[in-house]
Amino acid sequence: MRNLFKTSLMASLMTTNLLALSVQADDVVKVEQQLLSSLNAINSLELDKALSNISDLQKNYPKYKLAQLLKADLLAAKSGQTALMQKVHQANPKTVDRLLSEAEVRWQFSKDSLDSSTGFEDFVLKTANQKHVILVSLEESRLYLFERNKTGQMQRVADYYVTMGKKGSGKQKEGDQRTPIGVYHMVDLLPGSTLPDLYGVGALPLNYPNLWDKAHGKTGSGIWLHGVPSDTYTRAPRASRGCVVLNNAAMQRLLADYQLPYSTPVVIVDKKHSALGISESKERLLADVRAWLQDNNHIVDWNSVSVYRYPNENNLFYVTFPGKTSNSLKQQFWQRDPDGDWKVVVQSEDTIQVAAK
Repeated sequence: MRNLFKTSLMASLMTTNLLALSVQADDVVKVEQQLLSSLNAINSLELDKALSNISDLQKNYPKYKLAQLLKADLLAAKSGQTALMQKVHQANPKTVDRLLSEAEVRWQFSKDSLDSSTGFEDFVLKTANQKHVILVSLEESRLYLFERNKTGQMQRVADYYVTMGKKGSGKQKEGDQRTPIGVYHMVDLLPGSTLPDLYGVGALPLNYPNLWDKAHGKTGSGIWLHGVPSDTYTRAPRASRGCVVLNNAAMQRLLADYQLPYSTPVVIVDKKHSALGISESKERLLADVRAWLQDNNHIVDWNSVSVYRYPNENNLFYVTFPGKTSNSLKQQFWQRDPDGDWKVVVQSEDTIQVAAK
């Protein structure tokens, strides 16, 4: 299993610290913890323990193909049939590689999550009155959901493994099978009953290409958050045509339990903390945004303004606030000119619906 039995996957794994205490436990999280416990046992050469854990996982989730592969390989290893295991792997290289790539991504995330933040504050400088913000970290194959708590602060309440485009990140054109990087908004809810089985329990379409994408010639459509086919538990880290894909149970929680309203921001990044040379403080930036709005006759409640540092763009910021018509959103993309003054380089004439579902 890509040397899973021969060498250490990682030095130490503290699965009990996988998630921050603020993250709400659910069935998807429990499955992931059981998978990581199995991988940790394999790493420690505790094959009986690993086999027991993975057998329970495979029994309870028979559609989980990675669990099936791990169980088969463990049985082969325990019975001394490693040559047969290698032969099967060699006969099915693409399938095996896709499954083991998921194990590697999840293992790496469990290690990194112990001592790193989600990157939320690097990109979300200020939020308006919306209840939720989603951050998708393609580098980690991870979706983080933040919810405003009783004190008005954004708190991480869930995170889930996700799949991205087959060709990686940085979508440029229709059909390139890449997932876009940027700040988007949910614009619809499509129940699974209205969709082909590929999309699982449902989908949340995004407004790709946004204004910035269009201004830079990016094309394509149909970038959604959606589930997986009914015969599948999860997909490989790179398996979609550009969408962000979640396990059906996780997708169901986004669709039903959290009641995400239209216009919920979805920030998609491929590297955390990618400030691209930004040296100004958050406080200075927000003060400048507020002053610019006042100086340019934008009469708007500051509490209704959101400010995002745009991922993978040099010194670019995305600012939103209510439009002139009811339930609409004004969008502006800001950069500094050579004299250090703000310039709105792209802004919306059309608006995004912000009414709750």
